Order: sequence, then C-alpha cells, then structure tokens
Amino acid sequence: MRRFYIGSPEWSPPRVPLQLPLGSGTLGWLITLIRRQKLDVLEVALAPIAQACYDYWRTVGDLDEAADALAVLAYLTERKAERLLMPEPPAPEPAEDAEPVPLSMPERYLPLIDYLRACEAAQSQCFYRAIPPDLTAYETVLPWGTGLPDQLWRALRRLLQRVAPMPDAIPERRYFSIHARMVEIQQHLQRAGAPLPFETLAHAARSVLDLLVYFLAMLELWRLGQIEVEVQAGEIIVREGRL
Repeated sequence: MRRFYIGSPEWSPPRVPLQLPLGSGTLGWLITLIRRQKLDVLEVALAPIAQACYDYWRTVGDLDEAADALAVLAYLTERKAERLLMPEPPAPEPAEDAEPVPLSMPERYLPLIDYLRACEAAQSQCFYRAIPPDLTAYETVLPWGTGLPDQLWRALRRLLQRVAPMPDAIPERRYFSIHARMVEIQQHLQRAGAPLPFETLAHAARSVLDLLVYFLAMLELWRLGQIEVEVQAGEIIVREGRL
C-alpha cells in the first residue's frame, strides 16, 4: 500500500533526487514548479531525469516509486513534445483604421429635435429684468420685541463667563440629552409654582457644554409654548406657559 505524503513540495514523491538550476529537490518538486508556472518545461532536460530515475530505482528497488517516476517522466515527455511541435501563433496583422460609421438618427425624433431647437432660439430672445424681492411678503413679525434676542445673548454670555471654559481636549465622549433637560426645567417650574431665573434652573451646569444644553432645552420649551421667557435687569426669567 502506498503511503500518502504530508510535507513541503520540495520533498514530495516521487522522491527521485534531482539537481536543477533553481535548486535541489525531488521529481515531485519539479512537477510542482511546472504546474505553478515557475519553470518552463522546455528548459528541462529529460535525459538526466531518466538517468536519475534509473539510478534511484537500482538503489531503492521500490517498484511503486519506479512506476510513479516513469509516469511522471512520460508526462514530462508528452508536455515537452506538445510545446516543441506546437505551431507558432501567427503575427497579428496591423489593423487598418476603419472609417467611423455615422450614427443614424431615427426619423421619428427629427421633428422633436427641430421643435426643441426652435424653443431654444425663442428662449434666447427673452430677457428678464430682476425685481427686488418684497421682504414684507414673507417676513413674519417676531412675537417678542426686537431687542429681546440681544438681551438673551448678553445674559447668556454673562453666565458663560462664570462656568468652566471648554477644555482643549475632551478626555471622554459625553452624552447630552436636551429632552432630559427639558423635563428637568419643567419639573423645577412645577415645584416652584413661580417664575425662576434661568441660572437657578441650570444650577447643575459645570461647564460651557452643560450650560448650552440647558439653554437649548429652554429655547425648545419656549418654541413649543410650554414656558415663557423674558429678560429682567439683565437676567433671564422663566415661567410656566399659559396653556
């Protein structure tokens, strides 16, 4: 019974030792190189391989390996004969530059093309005069006085100067929930039952980011009509909305 070989291809059976320009190995290694196209079969001399197979069989005396070696040698002979007898491929003839064939346009599209060209010519003769927009047609009047946004900004800027500034590098990613701050502001107003300063509602803010989240939550509640906001003596006052 023949033994299956597990190992590197350099020592794969048949184990007939060979000396090649690429290195030394077995006859099985030679077949591996040819199949992987690392060696051209035309560069392999078959007579030394046949002599090596005969010497190996005389030394070892294993008929199974001798049969394998003869089968491999026959395979190499057939492959080399095919390559030697194969006719050379004909040289490719220089391709003549064929004249480009004009594309034929379907006749049913010709009237449409003429119509589009006529429309384009008529459009090029039209000139439009720019009219300044009427700002009163789409601008809406704010429900508060024109000075309230400026007052809010000045009051917020004073609060921002009191908290810790933004760090140059945030050590960890923090999660800010505007909805949670909205609920917190509503609960403070309900418990107090009276208007409260925004600074009191945002007393837990320790940094600029925390204070801005509280401010955005207040603006969202104001937009929804759930609270009312005004500025008194440079301080933001928040009260529950009138539903």
